[in-house]
Amino acid sequence: MERADAPSGRAVVLVTLRGAGRAVALQEGLPPERTLSVDPLGGFFTRLTLGVHPAVDRAAGRAAFAALAATGRPVSVVRDGPAPIAQRLLASIVNVACGIAEQDLARPADIDTAVRLGLGYPRGPLEWGDHVGAEVVLDILEGLSLGTGDPRYRPSTWLTERAGLDLPLTEIGTRPADLTG
Repeated sequence: MERADAPSGRAVVLVTLRGAGRAVALQEGLPPERTLSVDPLGGFFTRLTLGVHPAVDRAAGRAAFAALAATGRPVSVVRDGPAPIAQRLLASIVNVACGIAEQDLARPADIDTAVRLGLGYPRGPLEWGDHVGAEVVLDILEGLSLGTGDPRYRPSTWLTERAGLDLPLTEIGTRPADLTG
């Protein structure tokens, strides 16, 4: 195993990503046949998720699987795509909650409380967004939107603004009424 910015000609490259591993390989000048993705949102403490695309050399893929399995955690192998399952789900849930907050249908704290109590989630969707990072959620959604063309992955204005301004998703922030009332 190597840890370097520029891998040797024989290295298997594991990338943590927010998008397709094959796209990261091409973008970063990494060898696609030896580049596989590991989903950083897929339950790092309990399970590892390894993304594989059609150009991956089988020996490199087996080596990556063996390296991850050596951690003692179960490893799931999935097809590489615009975003792994955990990323798609989390980003979509956060984005829907951002849309609700954006439309002023509920306050961020109320959205999180309703989801925690009603669905039994350990965190509300906006809390998850803050935990992962609004910019990470935005990157995932933009990658999904571009990679699939599906409008359901279009990031909400609430998320886009807050990611750009480095504001928490769990807070309303300053509104026009705050200045005139």
